[in-house]
Amino acid sequence: MITRIAQVSDAHLSRGRPFFAANFSRVAEAVRAHKPDLMLATGDLSLDGADSDADLEQAVAQHAAIGREWLCVPGNHDVGDEPLLGGRQPANAERLARWARLAGPSAWVHDIPGWRLIGLDTQSLTVNEAQWAVIERGWRDAGARRVALIQHKPLAEHFVTDTAVNYWPVLPEPRARLLALGRPALVLSGHVHQWRERVADDIAQIWAPSTGFIVGDAWQATLGEKLLGWVEHEFHADGTHHARLRVMDASPLLDIGLMPEVYGRL
Repeated sequence: MITRIAQVSDAHLSRGRPFFAANFSRVAEAVRAHKPDLMLATGDLSLDGADSDADLEQAVAQHAAIGREWLCVPGNHDVGDEPLLGGRQPANAERLARWARLAGPSAWVHDIPGWRLIGLDTQSLTVNEAQWAVIERGWRDAGARRVALIQHKPLAEHFVTDTAVNYWPVLPEPRARLLALGRPALVLSGHVHQWRERVADDIAQIWAPSTGFIVGDAWQATLGEKLLGWVEHEFHADGTHHARLRVMDASPLLDIGLMPEVYGRL
């Protein structure tokens, strides 16, 4: 048996500032035509859901309008960023409550044949102890199923032993706590706005591209491929998995570094 899953990521949608709405609409049409069994949205659904009910409501509604069963996890533009990074929008109780009210739980468990999907919020791992209970229970009760983590930030830029602290990956301490529970077979993430598929540390890791924009080379190192699209996954009941990138060639390759009207100058 095969479970077909569509992964979309980093749409950055807004009711009042629809910079990336047209690009998302093209992806939505493609996913709708594909008719997956499940859709996963791996964070940054909204342009500024961390501070705007309207943005988060609009983003959730536009994802739901694709018309498939779907699950989502928050990104930093949805709930704020890891507090230890010291940004202007730290993940806090108010922002996490907004997500819970408008989008649902930030940590969840979903079983498909042969696999257990564990969704989690990488932005609040150091301040949200409640989600750890969900993650730990999900891992403990997985049985013979293979575990796939569904999250916004990638597990690491390079290897799980990385010690660098920066904006892009899960920080070393919460990463170590996750891996102390066991080694996932697969990690699906977004956040970097690059497509990357690789196996490192015996973990298959897939970075989904954004549906909306890239971060140009002047502002971000290239670790994968800078393009727009979504990812088609096939999860097999025997525990195997295959992914296929779906590129949106018709979408303009918008560079956020050249759009200071969105988030300011990078």
